[in-house]
Amino acid sequence: MKRTILIDADILIVSGCAAGMKEFEGEDDEWYYSIDLKEVKNTLINTVKQFKRELEATDAVLCISRGTTFRHRIFPAYKGGRGRKPLGVGEVKRWLVDDHGAKLKEGIEADDALGILATHPSLISGEKVIVSADKDLKTIPGNLYHGGQWLEIDDNTARYNWLLQTLTGDTTDGYPGCPGMGPVSAGKLLDKLDIENEEEWWPAIVAAYANKDLDEEYALTQARCARILHYTDYDFKKKEAILWRPKSSL
Repeated sequence: MKRTILIDADILIVSGCAAGMKEFEGEDDEWYYSIDLKEVKNTLINTVKQFKRELEATDAVLCISRGTTFRHRIFPAYKGGRGRKPLGVGEVKRWLVDDHGAKLKEGIEADDALGILATHPSLISGEKVIVSADKDLKTIPGNLYHGGQWLEIDDNTARYNWLLQTLTGDTTDGYPGCPGMGPVSAGKLLDKLDIENEEEWWPAIVAAYANKDLDEEYALTQARCARILHYTDYDFKKKEAILWRPKSSL
């Protein structure tokens, strides 16, 4: 049976370039960084081959991010706290696109491209498995290889994980969620709700934000930041994200 692994290449690139940077001393007490991109590229390709062997995959698709996204537009502080990228990240991304057909869609992230490919019924045939160390991909229904574990995530679990992110935010990505609400308190709220019933859980999310004097529009912005795109969240003709909105506002 055909099995395609969908790889979050952003993580592999950044970690590979960071590991490959070497510090050396120049003249007059000046210090420099250098990097051997050939070594980084070889390591990346070998990692992909290793994933294919481990997961008995017939094909591999790499997804990368570049530039600003719809999340930056709706929440300007998004990923604002991240430091400078390691040397070589941009060049390795260019190489993956030009030489290895990595998927890059302007205006969305690698995570979103993974979510779209994983949920689309016909873009890729056979079994699909997302490979990522990012917990955000637990919000996508389907197969996920995460931290050495194969996870099968159903629709309700994916929705629960998304709503959990909506409430708790993500400090790494720079969106705060509902102030003062951590995983435990958010979980207690969600565990009382029918996750299949949007008419029940969305008002509960809005109420949690209202308790912190934040309106529904703010709650909606946090939900949109937390939502990794499914194929139904993407306009293939306009090539842009379709922002999620509750059914009550349609």
